[in-house]
Amino acid sequence: MTDDVSNALLDIIGGATTLLEATGKGRTFELYVMTGIARALKALSYDVWIRRSDGSRVRPTDRERTFVQRGGLPTGIPSAGDGTLNASSIAFSRNGRTWEMLNGVTFRGRSQALHEIDIAIVPEPVADSLRHSGGGSPLGRPRVSIECKDVGTNGSLNEMRAFVALLYDISLLNGHHQYLGVPYPARAIHPDAPDEYLHNSVSSYWTENRRTLNVLARRTGFTQGAYDLSDYHGVSPYAEIAVGSREATDLMDAVANWIRRRLR
Repeated sequence: MTDDVSNALLDIIGGATTLLEATGKGRTFELYVMTGIARALKALSYDVWIRRSDGSRVRPTDRERTFVQRGGLPTGIPSAGDGTLNASSIAFSRNGRTWEMLNGVTFRGRSQALHEIDIAIVPEPVADSLRHSGGGSPLGRPRVSIECKDVGTNGSLNEMRAFVALLYDISLLNGHHQYLGVPYPARAIHPDAPDEYLHNSVSSYWTENRRTLNVLARRTGFTQGAYDLSDYHGVSPYAEIAVGSREATDLMDAVANWIRRRLR
């Protein structure tokens, strides 16, 4: 799996890349899914590149081409002032708009609790706003949220319930500005960012669950109860994800095509 990640980074950057991979269960699986989505976006003619933690672009002509996966405790987006060896991200752009794919970043919910999302996609202004103001965790929900489970047992109802609860807490709806102290109308993520590509809040969780993409990707399968809950709450379950499998390709292509259709 690490070899596939390294090959994907080579495809994205156009040169051999040093991978500083985090230790811990499931971290390589997260990178496999993340770089696979980036490859699928590149196949759809997106400009795709690696971004250092200070916001700079890794170019094929650079002497130092490194991708850093964050290790240790979950954190927010790192400060640009802390240098280039914090967590890298993957940026992609088409039609004049740029988005950023983050790995293992925490998002702040309405409860003020911090929730780690394995793979999250946010507008570039959200990431840059935090990166250049000391770093931190965005308030609200990313446009794409992917939970990765590299475990040997089937996903249970409780696992799906936990993901649904996470999405509930990070959803900003109309009216939430009244007690969160953010401008009206509240935007769905990081309301104080300078520009958020018009992603304003909506009136119901039902709508929010279906205008974002929320994925639970697993190396193994799901129980029937988990499938039932995912359908009702707008979560897309993907099972049997393995290197080179049809299921993995289906997942990565589905995410890339959702981005193509929905993130304009």
